[in-house]
Amino acid sequence: MEKENTKLSRMIYVDILNILAIISVIALHCNGIVHTYTPGRAWKTSLIVETAFFWAVPVFLMISGATLMNYRKKYDTKTFFKKRFTRVLIPAIFWMIAMIIWKYSIGALNVEFSLKSILNIIFTNQEEGIYYYLFVILGIYLTMPMLSLLTEEKHRKTLWYIVGMYFIFNGTLPVICSIFGISYNNDLSIRIDGYLIFIILGYLLSTQEVKKKHRIIIYISGILSVIFRYVMTYYWSTKAQFLNRTLFDYKQFHSILLACAVFLFIKNLNYDKIQNKPKIVELLKQVSSCSFGIYLIHMVVMHYELKLFSINNYSWEWRTIGIITTYLISLLIVYVLKKIPLVKKVVA
Repeated sequence: MEKENTKLSRMIYVDILNILAIISVIALHCNGIVHTYTPGRAWKTSLIVETAFFWAVPVFLMISGATLMNYRKKYDTKTFFKKRFTRVLIPAIFWMIAMIIWKYSIGALNVEFSLKSILNIIFTNQEEGIYYYLFVILGIYLTMPMLSLLTEEKHRKTLWYIVGMYFIFNGTLPVICSIFGISYNNDLSIRIDGYLIFIILGYLLSTQEVKKKHRIIIYISGILSVIFRYVMTYYWSTKAQFLNRTLFDYKQFHSILLACAVFLFIKNLNYDKIQNKPKIVELLKQVSSCSFGIYLIHMVVMHYELKLFSINNYSWEWRTIGIITTYLISLLIVYVLKKIPLVKKVVA
């Protein structure tokens, strides 16, 4: 079972993971040129960022599993839905509509202002592509009452069974068959949404001690997964002269291994010194609480950074320093908004 000495130590690693994950999301978006194959150093280095930080979204989901899957120990399902949908659904609706208006105003989106048209835009994420995650997390909340029933100790083997079968039949065999030109029959799979695997893994890894020798194996597997994805994507793409997206699925084995490696590495750091410094603990908590708001607004921040300062998104400065400036500007905006009574509800 979980080895942390106190509840505080658990919250520290969760907060740190939350902060690192949103920075990694921004790193991926600042290196978005990877999605258009262009021979040269810029694309090669952007692919390094893409493969090294691919764990961001899976780890966000693992955090949800670690903190929410056992919600029944704290409150009933009605309270769970009230808390989660208030925190996520209200900001989601606000920013989806705000993005439609904003993109229409700058000529980036054609909008027929009817309920049908707006709903079509929202449900297909035309207002902002990265908002697909909002539907993922809301769908997970709808599923959580069922998953939460499996948090009793007697169901732990069942959860590991689900993870193991998914890893083999959903995350690994289809990729291997694709590499060797074999048409895999996807009906031979465990019938569970891939994103739920990260919820289950987050819960399992947060409530169970993993021996050091096993962690080392997972760390090595995570590193090898990054190398594998980089080498294969680079080879296939340069050969075809366009981006090969075979390994761009979060639910594939390399992504699962990398996310587990990052989660366990951060979880098992020594937080004894930090625990004795309440100001640092509180600072981490405050910064972490801004992550969802940063996710919602950082694409707008990036747009104006690029436009106002005439930045070339292929430049190494944007793809490195831009990560930090985007994060800090977004963090400052969200932090200020969270201090305004009514406005804070739209940045969670």
